[in-house]
Amino acid sequence: MIKLKALVDLLKEREAYGDINIDINKLEYDSRKVEKSDLFFAISGFEQDGHIFINSAIEKGASACVLEKNGNYPLKAKIIVKNSREAMAHMSASYFGNPSTKMKVIGVTGTNGKTTVTHMLRSIWEKDDKKTGLIGTVAHYIIKRKISALNTTPESLDLQKMFSEMVSENVSCVAIEVSSHALVLDRVKMVDFDAAVFTNLNPEHLDFHKNMESYKEAKGILFQNLKKEAYSVINIDDPEWKYFYQITRGKNVTYSFDNQKADFHLKKYSPGASGYKLEISTPGGCMNLELKLSGEVNIYNALASTAAAFVTGTGLEKIKEGLDNFKGVKGRLEQVDLGQDFKVIIDYAHTPFAFENLLRTAKEIAKGRIIFLFGCGGDRDKSKRPIMGRIADQFADLVLLTTDNPRSEDPKKIIQQILAGVVDKSRVKVILDRKEAIVYALRKAEKDDIVVLAGKGHEDYQLIGKEKFYFCEREIIEKELKSSGFVYDRTKI
Repeated sequence: MIKLKALVDLLKEREAYGDINIDINKLEYDSRKVEKSDLFFAISGFEQDGHIFINSAIEKGASACVLEKNGNYPLKAKIIVKNSREAMAHMSASYFGNPSTKMKVIGVTGTNGKTTVTHMLRSIWEKDDKKTGLIGTVAHYIIKRKISALNTTPESLDLQKMFSEMVSENVSCVAIEVSSHALVLDRVKMVDFDAAVFTNLNPEHLDFHKNMESYKEAKGILFQNLKKEAYSVINIDDPEWKYFYQITRGKNVTYSFDNQKADFHLKKYSPGASGYKLEISTPGGCMNLELKLSGEVNIYNALASTAAAFVTGTGLEKIKEGLDNFKGVKGRLEQVDLGQDFKVIIDYAHTPFAFENLLRTAKEIAKGRIIFLFGCGGDRDKSKRPIMGRIADQFADLVLLTTDNPRSEDPKKIIQQILAGVVDKSRVKVILDRKEAIVYALRKAEKDDIVVLAGKGHEDYQLIGKEKFYFCEREIIEKELKSSGFVYDRTKI
């Protein structure tokens, strides 16, 4: 129990009605989870307005509510605010005892690379015998305990609760993916970051942000809110790097592929047995490592994680050990190898920049053709669809267009918009059923070809209409490969 007044006093602008000296059991923004004496937050959402659930919360026992729109509700206390999300961030952090101040927290933002960088940091810290936490797109982790991820960055209340659990389990280091949505929606407000990493900026989520300037400014919030003793780890190879370098309140640290003026940069690199041999220049001296991942994008990820770990106190020996032993992330250039004579890769790429990086990597490792399967998500930025079609046409030998979470949109119309960017349509085949398309791709693959499935990555579902269906690409691939014995009569395909 906590006195409501202790939480209300945190808010600079609010109107309080009723008895704020009451005891509060816990905080909730989901009316279905409300219990007796809870404080309920009515949040104005994009699809549903939380104010319509206030009466439901009261029926379940809520005694107080933080809301933006006043009304005649039978509550012991009402707190009127301009922004319920911001209020929830302040009150949640205090309710759980400001747990992020008791751990080392590194936030990673940017269009691409967030997931891999955070997992690299986790690997580094584990080799340094640190108890670690990770919050991100694929899943959340409290040491070894895995928690399903509904959002890349959870709502502030869920985030602070998770931080509190980490503190109780003696976690000392946390890596968190910080999405642009999370920054705009105050999900990480009141998080005490020790470092923030900027990976890159490319068009994404423009259905939400409307334009690249707003998207960039959303990412910038993370750096503007840093404490002065925190570090800003910035990729100076990205065209927008100066914006983040100039607006941050933290201490700037830079990394680059080949710019020797950067604090962390490559001195040498060469292809290794299953990735790259790297020599990285750091303020603490040079570090040699063997990265077991393909694609230059992963060299950038290694540079980012090296810089972030180093400036927050991890030695180069442990960084090297963590990266040498890092085997990648589910759904990020994930290979499915059952002994077949061609390669199969699953990747989460769903933006033009990520597409190009993925296909360039495929070009590096493919001895034969590239068979590329993808679709575009419905109810999302439509402007990128023809661009992705053009990139696929440019790099792939065979393009299979299919569904990828069409949601409320007609999949056929989505594919038509992708086709608008394709010049040579003779190398394109449309198969709306994604499972059927995957099987077709595998059966078309010949020795030394590479089959690349883009868009779903770690996701194990399809969103069609308002329904969510189980759909695991790896399971489909493995089942098909096992049933075929890797031998096909390709003349009949």
